[in-house]
Amino acid sequence: MSLKERQSIPKKFEKYFFSLPFIEQAGFFLWPSLNSVEIQTEEKKLLNLIKPSGMILFKRNFQSFSQARNLIQTIKKVRGIKKSTYKIPMIVSIDEEGGRVSRLPPPFNRGKPALEFAEQNDLNGLEGQLLHQIFVAKNLGINSLLSPVVDILTEPSNLVIGDRCFGRTPEKVTKFASFVNKILLAENMYSCAKHFPGHGNTTTDSHKELSVSNVTLEVLRKREWIPFKNLINENVPFIITAHVLIPEIDENNPATLSKIILAKYLRKELGFKGLIISDDLRMNAIAEHYKQKRKVQSSITENNNISFQEDDNYLQHAAIDALKAGCDILLSCQSIVREAKIAYAIANKMQNDKLFHKLMLEKAWNIFSTLTKKRKMKI
Repeated sequence: MSLKERQSIPKKFEKYFFSLPFIEQAGFFLWPSLNSVEIQTEEKKLLNLIKPSGMILFKRNFQSFSQARNLIQTIKKVRGIKKSTYKIPMIVSIDEEGGRVSRLPPPFNRGKPALEFAEQNDLNGLEGQLLHQIFVAKNLGINSLLSPVVDILTEPSNLVIGDRCFGRTPEKVTKFASFVNKILLAENMYSCAKHFPGHGNTTTDSHKELSVSNVTLEVLRKREWIPFKNLINENVPFIITAHVLIPEIDENNPATLSKIILAKYLRKELGFKGLIISDDLRMNAIAEHYKQKRKVQSSITENNNISFQEDDNYLQHAAIDALKAGCDILLSCQSIVREAKIAYAIANKMQNDKLFHKLMLEKAWNIFSTLTKKRKMKI
């Protein structure tokens, strides 16, 4: 079932989208990042040219509260966008989970990890920490915390998820993830469930290598997908994919590149209508899928400097494949100077492939609809 079948696209929006330069149309589908604490000249040029619908920022972009606020204001000003009925809010996102995955600048403390709150059944403490994160984020100009993690820690040796999740059972994870999602939505923040179809049953880290989960479809339905389904029912607007291969469902493609997993199961079976966001396409799990071996880790490792030497010839191919599989937004988490190649690849594909261009129109309408939908809810 295509996006267009689920919602009618107004002719005025179609005319608006097709009136934009191809490179600006491509910007709908890309959330890049920046090199450092200051926006560079080339980054400014590309930000204004591509006009991405969002950005994702990391620890390397934050030095202090005042610096971070000025940086985000500059991003929004430089990116700009013409006034239109179909103007969408720009998403400025960070991975803010507490514990070891925290991006907010000093003097904010990174706080406790999700698992600690869940093991102590401390909803009050979790609420206090989350409201503090939201207060700081809003005052910086950030409107999405890319949280909660809804993976279920069923593999004890899984270090990439570990204490980032809320527990080892679907009941515990659902309870706490729902609590976080409701607070974020009530505070007019864009929430995000991650990492579909579940990364808690793997023994390897997809930042470093391709991860494989031998879980069955039956188990996924009874375990991993329970918290996802609950949050979908509670109108979570974003879901991030996992670069995880599940051979029983798709023996050839990790979830980010799998139409079976994203279209058949996440869209059709679970009924998700929001935005499917790829995890960082620069992770080694994706590079390995395209037969490229690298030593450089993804920029999720927050203190790593941007690398301009790593081999990323696969990236344009991966971007198109992810969009065809079902992703709406592509994360590629280094400087927009490096990620511009993705935007140009999408623009070129739309210009030369009418069916792909039509698919991108459907995605663009879904992006506009999702980002402008009123979803504030009461707890």
